[in-house]
Amino acid sequence: MSTINISLPQEQVSLIDRLTKTYKFGSRSEFMRSLLRLIQFKPTLIADAVTYPFKTPPERSVKKIIHGFSKTNKYSAGFLKDLETGLSQSDFFKK
Repeated sequence: MSTINISLPQEQVSLIDRLTKTYKFGSRSEFMRSLLRLIQFKPTLIADAVTYPFKTPPERSVKKIIHGFSKTNKYSAGFLKDLETGLSQSDFFKK
């Protein structure tokens, strides 16, 4: 078995330690190997990790998005118009 070294912020080290203990892994290495096996089994996890915390919006209809913003009564008419213009120019959102 090979050994690698990685640098992590203390917060992430603490998270690994906490999860290792909570889920009763024998060591940090066992925990990390388990994560790698999970990624091999479900490669879409990497796609989620790459875009986190940004997620693909579930709604693609410009009309529905504008309606959702509008019904909160938190946004000015000018903002809503600009938002509609921007979304309409995107290839991602449906007109």
